Amino acid sequence: MREHTALLFNGLVLIILGTIGYFMSDVKSMTAFIGPIIGLILVILSFPTKNNNKVAAHIGVVLTLIAVVAFLIVGIKRSNTYVIVMAISSLLSLIALIAGFMRRKKERETAV
Repeated sequence: MREHTALLFNGLVLIILGTIGYFMSDVKSMTAFIGPIIGLILVILSFPTKNNNKVAAHIGVVLTLIAVVAFLIVGIKRSNTYVIVMAISSLLSLIALIAGFMRRKKERETAV
């Protein structure tokens, strides 16, 4: 999976699940939109990443790492299935992003 695809997929999952979680909840809290906002940022970052913008890719990785930690803590603490699924999606995206970085580094080293 390419880096931009991982960012785009994870961003869409965060947007969809965060929005569904907000409307399915009895208590309407604006903090439910943290996931969709992170997802929107990741979707926006996927486009420069597709054009090999390393800065955008690294910002996406850091934001994804923060999302994994935050969603795991909140999801486990509150036993919220939507948040746990968002954490798993972010973790899989993080693994794909790191694997892509490692692959590109290996390609650069063999080209020299």
